[in-house]
Amino acid sequence: MNRVRIVDLPGIEVDKEVVGEQAYHLLSAPALVRYALAQADALILPAQYRTGDPDRFELRRDCPLFVDACLQNPNNTVRKAADDIARRLGRNLGFILLTLHRGDPENRQVRPDWTAREWARWHRIREVHIGGGIVSGILGDRLIHTARELIASAGYANYLNVTKSPLPRSMAVLGASRYLPPYTHNALCLDIGQTSIKAAIAQYEEGVLTGLTWLPTSNVAWRWRNAPEAADSIDPDEVLRFVTQEILKLLEAANRQGIVLDPDIMISIAAYVHGGELLGNGIYARMRLLDEDTRVLLAHAIQDKANHNTVVHLIHDGTAAAAVHAGEKDAVVLVLGTAIGVGFVPESALMLRPISPDVRYQQSVA
Repeated sequence: MNRVRIVDLPGIEVDKEVVGEQAYHLLSAPALVRYALAQADALILPAQYRTGDPDRFELRRDCPLFVDACLQNPNNTVRKAADDIARRLGRNLGFILLTLHRGDPENRQVRPDWTAREWARWHRIREVHIGGGIVSGILGDRLIHTARELIASAGYANYLNVTKSPLPRSMAVLGASRYLPPYTHNALCLDIGQTSIKAAIAQYEEGVLTGLTWLPTSNVAWRWRNAPEAADSIDPDEVLRFVTQEILKLLEAANRQGIVLDPDIMISIAAYVHGGELLGNGIYARMRLLDEDTRVLLAHAIQDKANHNTVVHLIHDGTAAAAVHAGEKDAVVLVLGTAIGVGFVPESALMLRPISPDVRYQQSVA
């Protein structure tokens, strides 16, 4: 989806800002950063945000929170600039969804790697759930409201319904916890992204997810630019060491609280997953150069450093996030972060761990 390009939507006036642009450049943390830099004076953007590479790690992490806070700033100029950014992102989302739903020939031609099958799948989508750090606050509410307005004005309100997903910042952890084996009771579940690592201890009673105890969030170890070739220079052993160290820290945090964990560790990861192999050209896919089965690679690395029998499970982060809405028909989840994560919602939840309607969310004391 990130490489879908908006050429034209016949019969709909398309904003000049989106014509010819790819979805990634219109709806991601780096996109928000570019819009914020363009409004730097009006936002009173701090000096440290105005210099250097606009795609650098610190901006991707901090700028969305800054813009979100500006929506409640008492200064009218600041507040309007932030609202303009929210509306711009919302209109971008609306145009992207209309492009995917309609599948006009002009837009198909510039995505030659997609067949009629991919376009048909998007045409069937009716429910679009939005998650990710960008939409976790007021900014997300404004963005989604604007997208809904644009879709309605184009005459497609009965075909595309856009909503914010619950726990938008941490939905991959919640969704991934539904894929743990039925025998687990207390298991470490984490979401390894391109900006941060979020984790929780998933607790089950009689097979039902009854609680998530959130563990401290970590930042990624490297300051890289999010471009297709950017990860090529990163040593795969460095990636393995980083992921292993982060998991060991989380296991120690659970141990300090006296929690006995099952061997199973569920990892939602920013990479395509095929069995135990990580695919694509991102940071974490570099580990496939060390072993085709990253599950075994990580399990051995963890066991070598800790007295913890380990079984590692891997799942694509978009697929994990989509499990939050399992059981819905013709639905998709979009996770807006460093890029756009996509997960098509499974129409059946029979093979997934059920979530208790009274599920408890609590913060770890560690």
